[in-house]
Amino acid sequence: MKKTKITPEDYEKLGRAVESALIDDYIDLLGNTRRQIKSAFVRGIFTGFGTVIGATVIVAVLIWILHLLGGLPFIGHYLQDAGSQLQQ
Repeated sequence: MKKTKITPEDYEKLGRAVESALIDDYIDLLGNTRRQIKSAFVRGIFTGFGTVIGATVIVAVLIWILHLLGGLPFIGHYLQDAGSQLQQ
């Protein structure tokens, strides 16, 4: 696979294109209240969905770690109890 060298000018052009697209979309939103509401609603749905998925993954990993550490002397019993409580 042949690699193409990207010049600083190419990065500059890309940056201007992205900035222009974002500004045009923002200006378009300013005059259209219905579109603003729809955009905010969709953004809120995806933010909430991402938060729920992220929290679920973190809790699952925490439970897994607590069960792994359940065999440690002295604190293993407490960690297993905490893991059981989290599972419930």
